This record gives sequence, C-alpha cells and structure tokens, in this order.
Amino acid sequence: MPLAEESSSLSSGDPTAATRWSYRDPSDSALPGDDDPSQPFCARHAATIARLTRASFGPHPLAAGLPPPPLRDWHFGKLDDVLARRGWCRACALIADSVDTVAYGDQAEVIACWVWDGVLKGVDEMATLRLRIAPEMVGWESSFEPFDLVPLEANAPATGSDFGLFTGRLVAADQFDMSVVKTWIRTCSEWHGAECIDTAPWKTSDWGVPFIRLISLAEDRLVESPCPPPYAALSYVWGSAPVFKTLQGNIGNLMKPGALASQAFPKSIRDAMALARALDLEFIWIDSICIVQDSNDDKAQQIRIMDGIYSRAHLTIVAAAGAHADAGIPGLKPNTRSLPQRTLRVSDDLTLVALHPDSHRSAAATPWSTRGWTYQERLLSRRCLFSLPDGAVSFQCAKAVWGEDYRAETPQLARCVPMMDVSLNRSWMDPGNMKERGSATVRTRQTPYLHEYSRLVEEYTGRNMTFASDRLLGTNGVLDVLQREFGLCFIQGLPEAIIHMALLWQPRNKLKRVPKDEHTNLPLFPSWSWGGWIGPVGYDDWNEFNSLPELKERERRIIPFAELETIGSTPLEAYYPNKSGGELPSGWSKIATSNGICYILGDNADRFHSVPFIAALTSGPSGVSGPAQPLGLRIRTRVGRFRLTNLIRTFDMNRESAAIERRGRFGLAKPSPATSDQPWLGTILLPSPARYHGQLTQNYEFIILSESYGFSRQEAAPSFAGKLEPYAVFNVMMIRRVVGEEIDKYGKQLSKSTTEAAASTNTIVGDSRNGNAIVERVGVGRMLKSAWEDSNDWETFIIV
Repeated sequence: MPLAEESSSLSSGDPTAATRWSYRDPSDSALPGDDDPSQPFCARHAATIARLTRASFGPHPLAAGLPPPPLRDWHFGKLDDVLARRGWCRACALIADSVDTVAYGDQAEVIACWVWDGVLKGVDEMATLRLRIAPEMVGWESSFEPFDLVPLEANAPATGSDFGLFTGRLVAADQFDMSVVKTWIRTCSEWHGAECIDTAPWKTSDWGVPFIRLISLAEDRLVESPCPPPYAALSYVWGSAPVFKTLQGNIGNLMKPGALASQAFPKSIRDAMALARALDLEFIWIDSICIVQDSNDDKAQQIRIMDGIYSRAHLTIVAAAGAHADAGIPGLKPNTRSLPQRTLRVSDDLTLVALHPDSHRSAAATPWSTRGWTYQERLLSRRCLFSLPDGAVSFQCAKAVWGEDYRAETPQLARCVPMMDVSLNRSWMDPGNMKERGSATVRTRQTPYLHEYSRLVEEYTGRNMTFASDRLLGTNGVLDVLQREFGLCFIQGLPEAIIHMALLWQPRNKLKRVPKDEHTNLPLFPSWSWGGWIGPVGYDDWNEFNSLPELKERERRIIPFAELETIGSTPLEAYYPNKSGGELPSGWSKIATSNGICYILGDNADRFHSVPFIAALTSGPSGVSGPAQPLGLRIRTRVGRFRLTNLIRTFDMNRESAAIERRGRFGLAKPSPATSDQPWLGTILLPSPARYHGQLTQNYEFIILSESYGFSRQEAAPSFAGKLEPYAVFNVMMIRRVVGEEIDKYGKQLSKSTTEAAASTNTIVGDSRNGNAIVERVGVGRMLKSAWEDSNDWETFIIV
C-alpha cells in the first residue's frame, strides 16, 4: 500500500489540523510479523503499543511539529488476524473487545493513528495526543466504528481538579455518576455564563403567547406560567410506544395537585422527570403533556414559542437511547445499563482505556437524529444532557463537550477531539484534517443568512416527520431565529427577501408530494416550496463558480426575470439585484467575508445580511403556518416547450453526489418533432425521475424564473461551463398545468387564501385567478439563453 503524504496543514499555523502524517516513516523498518503466543503481546504490538509510556501522550510542543518516532501510524494486520490473536495478545484482546462489528474482517486493515487532542487556553503551543484505532479499506464506513485510546488516570478525582486532564476516567458499568452530571451543569454556569445560559427573567408575551405550561415536579401537576422559572426541557422520540397526551377533556384535571402522579407515562418521560428532580430542578417541559394535543389553536400558540421554550430552558434532556418513548434513560438507576470499560495494562507506568464514542458520533447513529422535530429542538437548546444507546451520558454546551469516561472539565479548555470533526488520511484520498465542529445552533453571528438558511433546509428536510402536516411547523423555531436576528419574513418556509434564490431548491433524493388535506382535497403545501414535498432537498453551493470568475456579491448570481406576487396582486417584498450592482441604501455598508460580500445594517457588525434589504415585518414570529400564508405565486414570464434527454454534460458523479443525480438528471433538447439529443440546451434534476425515462419523446413546458450566472458542477463540466459568458443561462421551472376538477378545487382555495390575506391587511381584492393558468412545479433546472430564441410566448401563471 502506498505511503500517504505528510499533511500539508502543518504549515498552516495550526498544527492540530494534522491527523495522520504517514502510515509509517519510509526510513522505519517494517513491523515484525513473527509471533510468540507465550508473550503478552504479538510481535506487532510488542514493537508499538508495548513501547508506549505515559509521556508518549504528551503534552507535546505544537510548534515543533509532529512528535518523533516511534509515534507514527501503525498497521496491525487484518481484523481477522487481530481477532485470532485475542486469546493471548493483550492489545489484540482490547481491540477485539472494543470493535462494534467483525464484518469485513478479511478485508479491513486495523490501523492506529495519532490524533492531536487536548489544548488549553493560554497554553496553545502544547497539546496532548490520543491513539485512534480505525479500519483501513475501500468502503471503510461498513467496517467497525473507529475508537480512541488514552491513558487511564485511575487515581485522579472524578471532577474538580486539573490533574489528569485529557485522560480516561473510570465509570460504573451499571449506573452513571449523578455528581459528575451536576458538576457539568454547575461549572458550565460558572465558567461560561451568558454564553451558555441566560438566567434573566423572561416573558412569554415577548413571543405573543400568554403562557407556557410546565410540569411542577413538586406538586405533580400542570401549571401555566407567563414568566417561566428555571426548568428542563425534554427532547425524545415518540416512536411506536403509546404516549400520554394532554387533551381538552383532561387538562382541567391535570392542573390539580397530584394529578400527574397517577398517570401512566412512557419510560423516557418518567425517567426525564426523575432526572430533573435529581438535578434539583422543580419544573420540566414535555411536549405531549404541556401542549393540548387535540387543540389546533393551542398547538399553533405553543409552537409559536418553540424557540423560546428550548433556548430558555436551563437544560435540555436528550433521551436518544432508543427508537421510542419507552426506551428510557439507561443508567439513571442502578443496574439499568451495561457499559463495560475496556482497558489494557501496558506497564506500571501506563494503562490504556478504550473511550466510548463521543455524544456527537453516538447521537448521529440514533433514531432521535433522524426525526424532524428533534432537529430544531437540538439547534435551539443551549445546553444538552445526552442519554445515548450504549447507556453513556454526555454534556454539550456552547463552549465544551464533556463525557463520562474522559476528563476535559476545565475553564481553560480550548478544544479536544470530542469538539472536532476528524478526517483521517487515506491512501486514496486527500490528506485528512481536523476542524472545530462548533456547537449545534442557528448561526447568526458573522454568517450570511443565505448560507445558513441553505444549510438548515438541507439538514432538516433529510429528516423524517410522522405527520406530513408538520413539514413546515417542525422548522418554525429555527426560522423564527432568522426572522428575529435578520428581519426576515417567510412565506411557506422560503425567505421573502431572497425568494428568487430560495425557489431554486433541488432534490437530494427521490421526492414525493405531500398528501392531500382532507378538507380541501389538495396537497397540504404548494409545490414551489420544499415544504410541499417529502424528502431531502438542498441548494447549490453559493461559493462555487465552476470555472467562471468569482462573483463577490453572491446575490448577483441570480437576477430576477419577472416580478413575483402573491395571489391578490400583492408584490413580494423581495430584493431585486442587477448585474452591475449599484449604490447601497442608506444605513447599509459592505464587508468582505469568506462567503463573499455581505451587508451590515447600522453598527451591528455581527449580522451578515445576504442582501441590503429588509422587508416590512409583520407582527409575531415567522408564521410559516399562519392563516395568511399564500398558496399561489403569480408570475408573468416566457413559456416554451422542450424534450428531456439522457445527454448530460457533467462527469462529477462521485460517491458524495446526491443519490438522485445518477438517475434523476436529464438533459434538455429541442421539442418534437426533433429527435436528436443535440444540441444540448440545458439540464434539469427531477424529483421523481422513473416516470420520465420512458417518455423522452414527449414535450414538456418550461417557464423562465430568473437569469443565472452560470451552470453548477453537477449541471455542466467546468471545461464547458467556464467557456460561457456570465449570465448566459436561465433558471427555468418545468411545469404541469392543472386541469379538470383540480382547477375548481384550486380556484376555491385560492379565493379563500386571498380573502384571508385581504382581511389581515384590510385590503380589497378581486378575482384571485383572473383567468390565469394554474400550474404546479415539477422541477427546476438551467438552460442556455440561446435555447429560447425561438420561444417568445408570454403568459401569466399562478404556481401552486
């Protein structure tokens, strides 16, 4: 196997960015292979792990670069070979006991990689190391989960001392240490203060809500609080387990003292209440109990304040141990978990311990991390206590990640591996790196909202919702944050100020339309919003230019072709850039960032606006579910007919490409009776491609949405796209005309939504359709402007 190059990141000024620097130094002799089963270590481990001392793990000077040999990456042979030696080699036994699967044992090479670990503030020229055991093979993700070895300091106090920092900590196999959990919460408050917890009193009226309900743990009843006291919030998965619900018929009784003591709650809820009591909290918020589940009015009111509920919680308890609400919190009580700790005594000087995966890696593999509601619950929470499937608990806040079996509790913590994303060098891949993960939150400081909104949509839509009607409700809280911090208004989940960019979302896998509303017999949400589809969507990389010159003002990548308006002839309050830029409105200034030019309003230098424009705000939060949300968008634009083909101009179909790209991307060609795939006129990515592969001779209608700076790498190879002039491309929408009974249904619903919108703004409107064609979005793509030279028909459409 060829040697990997040493990481070039060593010269970047941050040596901790280096992970693996080689498989072994070319000057080192090969590891021995002759084994003697009478010895405590096999030949490979006798020459490597058995020679380690406590000092091998540092701290080491970062300025001097990487530690000298023997601290190099090591190969320990195939996993099957390691398993075969587990009966007599101590190190092989540790590895064999720690891997979570023996799949691909005949293919996976077991490697040991040194990774920079703990760094303290003020001493950032020094760092400790940890040894990562990982599989090496093509498709290594299918083999065992990597795990880390660190020294075990059995004599260090559990908490409260800097002795033993960045080493392993002994844990009980059957129950977690509540004193350690209490220390995490207390020291976070003391050391991090307002960065992690806001202790100032707050009022629900600030969100336009009269109160939230809390469970009083002292009185075992529901209480209504307009000025909530300190409380815990629960984030969990309902799943298949029966969940107790507060209903209009029982809420009166549940507010009586002692009423909750006799209720049959699922285990996750019972354990969360017990844990909150053990942490000396008197109140807890749990959705199924604190929201009246059969009242649409109460749901709408409480969902409106979801941002406040989780962001102002003293602590969010994340019950991620199982797939349903009866999974509970393992380890809360004696003998309720089995968490073995694997150790290896190397010498009198050194005992190694295999760490359990950190909370980020563990939680990512749980059903909890696949649910739509839990996505915003995590982003909005400032401090989380995770209960994980293996029974471990872990604490995350804005400044630290702390776990049971690893000591990192210090006010001087700068970073350690649980706070980092680690990518190892692979012989067939680019050099590995480490980068700080950052806390899970809605990023509003020095991050343009175009990029943050795009990230949030892609991450959120990849999750599952039990009820399609919650598709937009489940992101209300995070959109409320963007509204509050940037003054954004949202229509059906899309930011109004940049609506022309927001309409260009693309499928990341197969999509299907949301089901129909039982009252209207129409889809729950419009086709032009990602909320109207089930499945993952995303946006192009706004920083990628595919061989065209970089455009500093990212908003000028998309130039509106026609004005959009909501039904009722109300123009959208959107920003309309032009190709040459222009003077800034009063009060705005520019700032150069890694994401291009951003805009600052007044002296708020931490808020990077993507366009120098703020729409007139409506009262209250974003209201993606509000009564005046428009069903239709009216646009007058050009319409043309074209064919789908299998001809594509991109070869950028790597493993990381969206799954839909390989099957759902089509070329566009001249309409029938033309039969040739040439000339290639553009491309489109369709959300449900199977139905179109057998209909390539059929003509389809497209409308122009906007001008585009160019094609993306997924749409056209750089060798082609880079030769085009800027703005030689249209963003187009493939449409389906609504016909038959659907027209009447849409007509009635459009009239209703128009009346509601008019009532909310005290305006008078006429016929909502006004004879315009009603169409649905099928997909969005890009086409050469030259393709439209023979298509100059104009029409007014209502997109629903």
